[in-house]
Amino acid sequence: MAEVYEIKGEDGTVLEVLGPDDEPQGETAEPYTAPEAPEPTAAVSIASRASWGARYPDGDLTLTGPAVEVWVHHSVTAQLSPGASVAAEAEQMRALESVGQTRFGTGISYNVVIFPSGRAYQGVSWNRRGTHTGGRNSTSRSICFAGNYETNDPTAAQISTAAAIYGYGKDRWWTRGAPLGGHRDVSQTACPGRNLYARIDDIRDGEGSTPPSPGEPGGITVDGFWGSSTTRRLQQELGTPVDGVVSSQSVAWRDVNPGLTTGWRWVADAQGSRVIAALQARIGMPSGQRDGKIGPQTIRALQRYLGTRVDGVISRESSAVMALQRRLNQGRV
Repeated sequence: MAEVYEIKGEDGTVLEVLGPDDEPQGETAEPYTAPEAPEPTAAVSIASRASWGARYPDGDLTLTGPAVEVWVHHSVTAQLSPGASVAAEAEQMRALESVGQTRFGTGISYNVVIFPSGRAYQGVSWNRRGTHTGGRNSTSRSICFAGNYETNDPTAAQISTAAAIYGYGKDRWWTRGAPLGGHRDVSQTACPGRNLYARIDDIRDGEGSTPPSPGEPGGITVDGFWGSSTTRRLQQELGTPVDGVVSSQSVAWRDVNPGLTTGWRWVADAQGSRVIAALQARIGMPSGQRDGKIGPQTIRALQRYLGTRVDGVISRESSAVMALQRRLNQGRV
């Protein structure tokens, strides 16, 4: 009997069980080739293994051809909030990877992991074998929801992302007729939890969409300090040159805005910055006020736009900056 790893609830219920196939197959050198298929209306966005810092093997062998089954799981790990940072999600991905590596020596068990934010991360690659559904890993792929859905409800964003991935994967990662089911359908486990299991039909029948990828090598930390990393992401989203610098800002506003940190260039004769001018346009400031300069007027407009306290100041651990950082991690301003 192949080794399994069980996660049990306080009442002894088996919430999730991971394991390898009973009879390991020999390593194959042939690359994975999915059959050609029409392009869908929109591609899904899944952050790469590099984005969350994968450290261990990518499964144990290369698989050929598309899967014939898709199973939905839950991880029974930390239940992050929908507003959790990309950094927190990446940390949970590494924790999941450590479980698979410790138990089976093959790195993370699941193919894709979806957090309450709706963001999706690549686990074991689609053409590599994981340890998600014992005895079926060679012929199936897995969609895992991060958290415990025996006791928590999946978010609408998670369901939407899962539906998009399942639909997009047809004739790519699995056959067009590959059934979608819950892990409990083929194993003695409550996985993926009763609340998520009740939404399998919604995933199977929905179209859905995925948020933009948090990027490489991951998202920005939601800490309320506007430094170079926040500026780079803002520049990417607004389509201005990306260098992490907010140039030519009035030194008169430096000391009263301690939440503006690295990458801000304070001068006596400010000319303004392209990224701030683009931000002023995005948040709806009149064209005559789009001077590219930060200051009380721009800060108040930004705070109103973000729905935070309006006081015209970027303080330390600013709630407005946190709100902006969360949006940037979701691929929007």
